[in-house]
Formats: sequence, structure tokens, C-alpha cells
Amino acid sequence: MSLFAALSNSISGASAQSFALNNISGNIANTQTAGFKTTETHFADMLAQTEAGTQPAGGVASNTRDTLGIQGTLQSTGVSTNLGISGNGYFIVRENTGTDQSPAFSTTTAYTRRGDFTTDANGYLVNGAGYYLFAGPSASAPVTVPTGANTLSSLAVSPAGTLTGTAADGSTVPLGTLTLAQFGTQANLTAYEGGTYVANGQSETPSYGLNGATVTAGSVEQSNASISDQFSKMIETQQAYTANTKVMSTADQMLQDAIAMYA
Repeated sequence: MSLFAALSNSISGASAQSFALNNISGNIANTQTAGFKTTETHFADMLAQTEAGTQPAGGVASNTRDTLGIQGTLQSTGVSTNLGISGNGYFIVRENTGTDQSPAFSTTTAYTRRGDFTTDANGYLVNGAGYYLFAGPSASAPVTVPTGANTLSSLAVSPAGTLTGTAADGSTVPLGTLTLAQFGTQANLTAYEGGTYVANGQSETPSYGLNGATVTAGSVEQSNASISDQFSKMIETQQAYTANTKVMSTADQMLQDAIAMYA
């Protein structure tokens, strides 16, 4: 391998490890974010040009992959409008493109596991990232619960997705039927904003319903990021980054020495 190739490979490696550190820092920052899915970094060898029948190692390419299939722990919160999913499925949400007083909702359908829903001034259910819960893909408005004197004391979701609230006076309040969007190939969803994902040309058409999943009121799914695991990966990544910078420095010094010999 030439000195130029060694320098190029070490730069590629340092860049890839820097990219991984950025993902790890984001995972650590979101260990307490409801429904958060860690972003893993994957590396792939970039083959160098074949020389005399051999295949020397080239640089490295890095890409990210969200751990959508790994569920976080379901934790009770005591907030009646919080919702947690066990099993496959995503809440159907949209963002408010209007104002709090006059809401208008995006035509872009997004999907999330973040279920820390609370009511806004209009009684709509909105999560901590500002996304509004829709009962199904064709719903024209977000799920609405009573406010004021009839504020819910509890909320229940049946195995069929029927939303039923209990008001402060003990009366039962029907709130419609909640469906989840379910994808066979979750890894192909595109990360959007605020812990949401959108479908793309590679993701399958979603099915709707619960289909074996359960939704528990008064609970939220916690982040699947383990702080101990992420710190362990951070140490490994820092060591790899340092090793690449040492190769870079050594190759640079050898090039300078070689140039000095002919100066």
C-alpha cells in the first residue's frame, strides 16, 4: 500500500468514526426520550483498485440504521392520556401547520412510537414532540377528549382499539376506535423529525389495526437506548478514531521525509 493510500484510508476511517460518535452522542442525549429508537452506525469496506491480483483494503463507508424493531420498556406514568404500544405498530400522527388557536394539520402522515400524549387547549391529543394523534389514516381531525369539567380521569383501549374514557363524574365517554400503522419491513422507514418516521418507496404499504399489538393507557414506551451500552460504544469509537489519526500523522510524516530526501 502506498503512503498516499494509507493517508487516504486513515482520513476515511477518522471521518467514519466521527460520524459514529455523532450518532452515539444523539443516542445518549435521548436515553430519557419516550419512544426513541437508537441510531446504529454500520461500516462497509470500500475496496481499493486491484493490484497484481491482490485486493488491498480500501477506505470505509458508514451509514445509519434505526433500531425500529427493538422495543423499549413500557412504563406507567399515571397520565391517563399517555399511550404505550406493545408489539408491532406506530401511532398515526400529523404536525400542526397552523396556530394553537386555529390549528391546521399537515397532509404528510407520519408514524411514531412516542405516546406521551396530553390534551391541548382544543382537547386534541398531542405528544411531547408536538405531533397530533389521528385515529386512522383517513381521519380528518385528531383524537379529541373532553376538557374542563369533564376532564378524563382515566382512558382505556380495548384489544380491538376502542377508545373509552371515564369522566370525572364517572360517566363513560366513547372516543372512537384507534388504529395503528404496521409495516412488515420497518427498517426501510425514513426518519423524520421528533421521533417520527415516514414511508418511502422501499417501505411496504402499511396495514391498519392492532393485529396482535396492544395499546396501554397511562403508560409510555421508554427509549431503547441503554446509556451503559452507548458509553461502551463511545469508548471503542474514540479508540478507533485515535488510531486513525495516528496512522494519518505517521503517513504525513513519512511523506514529508520522502519529499525532504529529494529537496
